[in-house]
Amino acid sequence: MTKYKRLFTKLSKRSSVRRCSLNNCALIVKRIIGAVFCLFAAGVATSAQTLTAHIRVVSLAPPRISVEGTSDRPATAWSFRTTYAGLLGLGARFEQLTLTDAQGANVPLRQLAPGEYEAGRPAQSFHYEVKLEPPGLDAAAAHVSWLTPERGILMPGDLLPLPVARAKLQLTLPAGWQSIALDEPAADGRYDIAQAESSVLFVGRELRQQQARAGATAFTLASAGDWAFADEDAARLVQDILREHERATGTAPRERALVIVAPFPRQVSPQEWSAETRGGTVVMLVGREPAKTAALAQLSQPLAHELFHLWVPNGLALAGDYDWFFEGFTLYQAVRAGVRLGFLSFQNYLDNMALAFDQSRSASEGAGLSLLEASQRRWSDANAVVYRKGMLVAYLYDLTLRQKTSGKRSLDDVYRALFSRRRTETNEDGNAVVCELLTRVTGDTTFVERYIKHDGVIDLTAAINPFGLEVAPGGARTHIVVAAELSRTQRDLLKQIGYNDTAGHGHKR
Repeated sequence: MTKYKRLFTKLSKRSSVRRCSLNNCALIVKRIIGAVFCLFAAGVATSAQTLTAHIRVVSLAPPRISVEGTSDRPATAWSFRTTYAGLLGLGARFEQLTLTDAQGANVPLRQLAPGEYEAGRPAQSFHYEVKLEPPGLDAAAAHVSWLTPERGILMPGDLLPLPVARAKLQLTLPAGWQSIALDEPAADGRYDIAQAESSVLFVGRELRQQQARAGATAFTLASAGDWAFADEDAARLVQDILREHERATGTAPRERALVIVAPFPRQVSPQEWSAETRGGTVVMLVGREPAKTAALAQLSQPLAHELFHLWVPNGLALAGDYDWFFEGFTLYQAVRAGVRLGFLSFQNYLDNMALAFDQSRSASEGAGLSLLEASQRRWSDANAVVYRKGMLVAYLYDLTLRQKTSGKRSLDDVYRALFSRRRTETNEDGNAVVCELLTRVTGDTTFVERYIKHDGVIDLTAAINPFGLEVAPGGARTHIVVAAELSRTQRDLLKQIGYNDTAGHGHKR
């Protein structure tokens, strides 16, 4: 953002899609984010299958792959992903499907819709081709598979027949290409992927890798293209952010992670980014900024958001549409991490709160929705209220909790409680679990009822006044400033966030 503040202005628009991304993320997440499985017709298996498949790049211009393989479960219903993260029409990418049975005989089939087929009898082996042009919407490039003459992203979850759990993959790539994935290939070059839906393969020529560790997590930074910063600079950035997130949550999300930093498949403006977190893999597509400082600033804040998705929601076994928390609150955690690590100033902190308010208020249709309602409309809401209002509510919750406990507790305590709780069952409802924890940590139900469960537009002036903050009069955009007169309690609260009352601005904490 020339200054980083303006770069982060883009955050809630393409966050993880992840509009990203935020999220989005791209949305991450869900990163397995918001995926819709197209399971149809009688005869679809009720549990996921294991596939052995060979993916071969047929052409780069136009980009096209062939996929052939075998399922461990013969079936009459065959389907592929047709929609994901708000993208429609993905089923039209699949062509020339042929099926054979266990004896190798051809099986007749008919197409019910793009990406959906019905076989005349149970079939076990398959062969088809997939068109892999990058999506028309640049902001969606981190969410689906694509190829260019230089590189590409292959996501088994949108390339293989559904539903798939385990996949044994062989890749045949163009001469000079290589592949990088979280799962290491076997000696014969094949990938044995236990969770194919949440896996990503980065393929291309001249891919680079950096190995490092952040706390309890070992990670690989995979990159491609020319950047204003060195790969070592990006690796240190990832390392610092992961350490900060581990400090905030009190835990590490996983033993290993893969972070992919690559250019978009097409030329975009320097401020553009798109991201997705699947399992332990973070895909980060970024526009090229020519200056090193600006380029790292451009990368740092969306990366702070996306890396937190390794914890939430990917480190949790929660179900349901609680996107307001794992997107909106994650946006706020990225801001807090940015302030603590020196990427953002205290004024940036206030500016992003004002931005979240303006953007949530400008969404005429969704501005008054409760966060629970907004989460259900995430991918159909062009204004992304779930990100903007969710972020604003996270600001208010953290400040409220800090003030109520005289600085002894913060939003970090909610995350620590979330990861330390004893799970009584899997796939618990995310809304119920998170709302209960938010209530328990504050000690009353007022905040959750008012800002999360009930609808209505937030009165920002009234909401921030108790913290010693004010909305400056005039101007087309909201501007938040520190009040001229602060009580000792208010001053202590703002100092926790980074306020320096001597200099009149924030400082690195």
